[in-house]
Amino acid sequence: MFKSLIARLVGRTEPVRTEQPQDCASAILSEVAVSAENPKSDGKLSPNQPAKASESVCRPGVLSSYVPMKLDDNPLWIGEMRNTGAITWVPQLHGWCINPSTSFPLTVVETDEETARQVRQALDGLVNHHSEDVTEAVASLIVERGARFHEFEDYLREQRQVYQSEFAAARAGRERKHNSTDEEEEIESEALDALDNCCDCFQGLIEGTYPNDPTEVEAIRSFGFGNLMRYLATGPGTVKTLASGNRKRASFDALVRAELAIAATDVSDIPTQALLHAMTAKELQALSSVPIPSKLRKKDLAVEFLLGQDRIRERAIASTALEDTYYLVPPPKRLAGFDLGCVHERMAFACSVANLVVTTYLTAALWHRRTASMRGSTLPRSDSRRITSETFSPAEPAERRTGNPGRLQSGLTSRFTSAAGAPC
Repeated sequence: MFKSLIARLVGRTEPVRTEQPQDCASAILSEVAVSAENPKSDGKLSPNQPAKASESVCRPGVLSSYVPMKLDDNPLWIGEMRNTGAITWVPQLHGWCINPSTSFPLTVVETDEETARQVRQALDGLVNHHSEDVTEAVASLIVERGARFHEFEDYLREQRQVYQSEFAAARAGRERKHNSTDEEEEIESEALDALDNCCDCFQGLIEGTYPNDPTEVEAIRSFGFGNLMRYLATGPGTVKTLASGNRKRASFDALVRAELAIAATDVSDIPTQALLHAMTAKELQALSSVPIPSKLRKKDLAVEFLLGQDRIRERAIASTALEDTYYLVPPPKRLAGFDLGCVHERMAFACSVANLVVTTYLTAALWHRRTASMRGSTLPRSDSRRITSETFSPAEPAERRTGNPGRLQSGLTSRFTSAAGAPC
């Protein structure tokens, strides 16, 4: 699915400046992360020379807030996963290539060396972290630190031009007396069919944009990208139940610390309606003192029906596992004046970009390892450039080619189906 992207990436020949050799442990320890509570530095790169990573600041790792997975449960665990080459400075692009020894170079631009190292640290975390957590960490660096990926931006620019050209041609080729919604959708579909469609929701990438307004970016930094994304995706004013042991509980505990949610132990602050909406239709029927009429089976109508019953709040609280429940509060004052639906769409776009970057990095690392193993030695840079999308037999299952049993193939972008879609 990356055929066009791969074709654009495999032939790059820019000279690079390599770092002094480091052992893996010291390299990881030297890669420091951005704190969500420190919005003062935007990570922008000076146009004249590469910025250096701080040597004295000691901050948590970029994945420190995420729960690592057990290596036995991680199908992506590969000893050579992090052997994609030392981060290198590319003068022509004025950026940092984070995987120079692979055939899919990814160059971090428009930011500093420290941010490039954080991106690499997050991507190396695929060894022992869930891919969606890595995606969220990369997306936070895209938004909060202004990181961009040269190869992706170049690729997206080309695809948008193709889309615009195909859209205009499809419209001109149709003789119609009026513009109907159905016809416009058919034209859009024809134009999208001409693209690579390298992920499940490519239209979102074609039409999307990053959060760029300084006030909006500052608000995102103040809460933390992951916190705000999760808050907007779950929905303000809603109840979320997570059983004990669920790995996502840590992220909702973070929402409580960010004052975007409260634990249900403070049940007096949770509206009865929100408690009822968190229940299934079967649970609502069991909670009702009288049978819910069939014409009121839709949840909104059923909830309204139950709200009219005596002592419904007491029954709702008694039926809720309060120790496993979180309530996302209405939008706080710091978010006043923002169109939160649009903010979420722009943040979702950044997540979609990050997902494609993570998938590309993973594919590059695994292909590099597989080809090196086939040749019996580590691939030199000149050889790795000649790897193409046909390196592996078309008959070989995609799961084996990527080392991924379908998790990444499903694509993060497929879950952004609406303004209330799933978070990173």
